[in-house]
Amino acid sequence: MSADKFLDLDINKLFEEYAIKDIELIQKQIQHESDRKKIELRTLVGERYRDLIQAADSIAEMKQISETVVDSIVDVEKTFHELQQKYLIGFKMEVEAINQQREPKPVLDSVVTQIKVLMDIPEQIWSAIDHKNFLLAAQLYLLAQHIHYSLAFEVGESTLAHRYPIVSKQWDIISQFKALILGLCNNTLQSTDLTIELAANCLAALVLLEGLNSFDLLTKLISLRSQTIQSFIISESDYTVKSKIKLSLSVLMETIPLISSCFIKYKDESGGLVSDLINKIKDRDASSMLAELDMNVELIHKFLPSVAKSYQPFVQHELKRLPIAVVQESVNDWFQWVKQLAAVEIMKLLNFVTSVKGIFSIREECLAVDIPEDWDSVWEVLSLTKTNFWMEFFQPLLTERVKGILQEKLNSCSISIKQEVIELLNRVANDKTECPESDLRWFVWKDQPTDIPKKVGRSDSLDYKRPLLMKARGFSPNVLKLCENLDNSLTELLLHLKQYLYEMDQPSGMKEDLLVTDIYLTSNKFCDRGEIQEFLQSISAELLNDFVNFVKLECVCDNPKAGIQDINAIVIARFLQAIPELCVNLRECFTLSKSSGVTSTNMKWQEICDKLRNENTSIWSIWAKCFTRSISKLRQESLIAESLDQVRTHSVIIDWEKVLIEEQAEEGKSIKSEILVPHQPTVQLQEFLASVCQDLNKVIPHTIPKTVLNEVIDSVASESFTYYQGLATNLDLRQKQAIQLLFDVKYVGLLMVPRDNKSLTEASNKLCNSLISKIDPFDFDVFYPFINTNVKKAVQRSLLLYGNLVPHMEQLHSVLGARIEHDGSAKSVKDPPGLLALSPNVPWFPQLAITAPAKNVPNVPAPLPEKTQVKKKTAGKEHTRTDSTGSTIKSGAAAFFGAMGSDWFSTS
Repeated sequence: MSADKFLDLDINKLFEEYAIKDIELIQKQIQHESDRKKIELRTLVGERYRDLIQAADSIAEMKQISETVVDSIVDVEKTFHELQQKYLIGFKMEVEAINQQREPKPVLDSVVTQIKVLMDIPEQIWSAIDHKNFLLAAQLYLLAQHIHYSLAFEVGESTLAHRYPIVSKQWDIISQFKALILGLCNNTLQSTDLTIELAANCLAALVLLEGLNSFDLLTKLISLRSQTIQSFIISESDYTVKSKIKLSLSVLMETIPLISSCFIKYKDESGGLVSDLINKIKDRDASSMLAELDMNVELIHKFLPSVAKSYQPFVQHELKRLPIAVVQESVNDWFQWVKQLAAVEIMKLLNFVTSVKGIFSIREECLAVDIPEDWDSVWEVLSLTKTNFWMEFFQPLLTERVKGILQEKLNSCSISIKQEVIELLNRVANDKTECPESDLRWFVWKDQPTDIPKKVGRSDSLDYKRPLLMKARGFSPNVLKLCENLDNSLTELLLHLKQYLYEMDQPSGMKEDLLVTDIYLTSNKFCDRGEIQEFLQSISAELLNDFVNFVKLECVCDNPKAGIQDINAIVIARFLQAIPELCVNLRECFTLSKSSGVTSTNMKWQEICDKLRNENTSIWSIWAKCFTRSISKLRQESLIAESLDQVRTHSVIIDWEKVLIEEQAEEGKSIKSEILVPHQPTVQLQEFLASVCQDLNKVIPHTIPKTVLNEVIDSVASESFTYYQGLATNLDLRQKQAIQLLFDVKYVGLLMVPRDNKSLTEASNKLCNSLISKIDPFDFDVFYPFINTNVKKAVQRSLLLYGNLVPHMEQLHSVLGARIEHDGSAKSVKDPPGLLALSPNVPWFPQLAITAPAKNVPNVPAPLPEKTQVKKKTAGKEHTRTDSTGSTIKSGAAAFFGAMGSDWFSTS
């Protein structure tokens, strides 16, 4: 808004049409204009007051001199009269002769007229300066200079100084106007609200006063405009960074039309406006100039000497047209200078801006700069490619600063999260409370009223953070706090970055006449979006990589700088596992888009997730190594705590199953015999496995990666085989002990060793062969089928207890079949209660037995086996077993689906 519009502002209308920010901007402009006017008024009053004092002193001196001259003349006349009366009595003088002697010489009239002109010119110069007509002021100065020279030539310098001292004093006053006019012209050419006409007027005045040619004028103009830009950028003014950059852009854009109009073509006139102004005044003489002043024209023509009237003071000032190539070279050199200045000085200014929101504000303010009229035609006149100053000089600097801010913020975030992790590891290592990180059973298996929210909708932004879901994944409150702090540190940054990258609508205040956005500047407003997003992805990936390297070198190493290695591994592994799921803002660093809540698949983010998953597995492996050492300790406590004699005793004192064998003799007679067969592993082995499962349950094994859990299971199986290998090698085992140990080895092999684990399978087979060698071959042939069957039964019975130690659940189910047959009373059902998995297809939890109400279970008679091979009697119970595993699977499936058809969960 120009200064003239401030005079017509309607306060009420202003508050109706503009926003608060725009009104504040108008207030600043009014205050700035008021301060500028005050300074100009003080300068003007000071100059006028000085001239006024000098004029008053001159008038007082002239009055004194004139009174002295009059008194002297009176004395002379009186003396001559006395002499006439005394010595020339009778001598008659002619009156005409006396009058003729007293007539003034003509030279005195011209001198007085020229002095009058010198006295009037300062006022005319001041008037021209007030109207910013510096060309007229320069013309008047040159005219006064010519009049002064004319007086000196006509009267003589010595005579002029002796008889007319007023002339020298008046010339001293006028001579000061040259420096004043030159200074005002330079200041005007440096102003931000410079019009083409005013610039041409100032340049033409410089031609008259300094005799500059066209090239010097162009150089002068570019130099002064460059000083203007420097004054905004470098000087310590009260302008904000945003205002400085905006004013610099505005000066750049205004200078191009000035160069084009002043030196090449103005409207329809070629040659430039400066040359046109000089040509108009070139043939003017002094008399025509004086005629325009407030003077008596008749007196000027009558008394002013011809040498003063006919002189043409401006004829020697001729301005030649500049070649277009020279102008282009000067403009291109200036562009290079501006680019270098911006790269250094404007970047220093932008370094004071510490937020993306501040950069966004600068961009919006600069994009609101008005484009000069006939912008395209200006470039055509210059025969140059149209340059977008914003995109060329400023936008890249803003992009670099945004990238710098992102780097600083993420570096700060990295330092902060590292400190928080160190503090947490130190705290949990010394935590003696009932809420340790190494045993999360207090958190996972403790019900809270907030575990399941009352209302869960798809639109719930916190649905992925439900407490029950966090418990199922093993994310403790400490891990959740770390994720929350990491996410919160990026919230404000991403909010401002979204505004910078995707803000399409201008604020309401910028749509008014004060700040109009032009398509020329906004066409490439978001040109740096892709570059910034790629940079954000890059530094976000660096942050995660740096954090992973940090925790691997300082937190989960053999001698960590904080905490204990195994606890550190648990916390860090869960934190790395939680980052992709809970740190939404970090994910948005890779999937940033305009629509909030909408994320697109990004290969970079997938790579980061895969890397975090791999690092999570790697750190869990470190924990597994620590846990393996505890497995060895548990084995020593559970399996090798007793002496060799105690081992023999415990191996014998085991509740074996009595099996009745019926065979056909050669004569057709049936022979019955009773044998004892082991049907469960030894107590020591069960104690060892229970201890391992108990310690494993502390870290919530279903949240551990499958490969790491398999490593732990392999370690347990390996430790067991090592123990039994020592017994088979070092002890002289009896047959019953060997049979029991064979049962234990086959139990461990079936429970924990999958078929594809060749090393453990070979160790199991080798150990079994070693134990079989200690058993009578005939007895082994009799016992072996029953041992295999009981091993399967024992494994199936213990799946609920040791399910976490089974690495091949699907494979094991195919070996065991659906269910083991069960005989109770005459009305018993062949299929036992159904076994339902809490989480199908994912072995997170061990299987849980769910029994249907008795009255809802259909009484299905058990089908008779085709061929009975074995019967057993224990405590009044009979158990029948069929040869066909397939029939067992089919009967179990039929019972399961038949039961599912009834109302299992009904209470009626």
